[in-house]
Amino acid sequence: MALLRAGIEIDAYCTRCRMDLTHRIIAVVNNKPVKVECRTCYGTHNYRAPKSSPVPVEKATRGAAAPRAPKASARRSAAVEEHISVAPPPGARIHGYRMTDKFSRDQWVSHKVFGTGVVTQVLGDDKIEVHFDGVSKVLVHNRPEDT
Repeated sequence: MALLRAGIEIDAYCTRCRMDLTHRIIAVVNNKPVKVECRTCYGTHNYRAPKSSPVPVEKATRGAAAPRAPKASARRSAAVEEHISVAPPPGARIHGYRMTDKFSRDQWVSHKVFGTGVVTQVLGDDKIEVHFDGVSKVLVHNRPEDT
């Protein structure tokens, strides 16, 4: 195995991009990468072996964090992503998003930043959860117009 040192680029699993990508090593312990920086999103995280690698680089035992369970909101979003397509069905009415409009569950919304999504939950009188392509966002709705 080649001598690993900070600055060398290796393949690793990016926890932000959620895929195997090229990373730059930031920290090495006992010739094993501990901290890496993604060359795509520039996020810094603990080294994770690439999922597609048949023989991953062993993870350092000292200084490495234990994997955490996903937060409840991440689990809920993952479940939503599995069951809801972000492409509206043919003939669906898509409403332009305005925080003053009132939305209901299963309505299609067009947002100028996030694109087209569907309302998955109504969270009280003034908030909704909308699932866009790969991400769920909480947006305000039913707000009175300023006079």
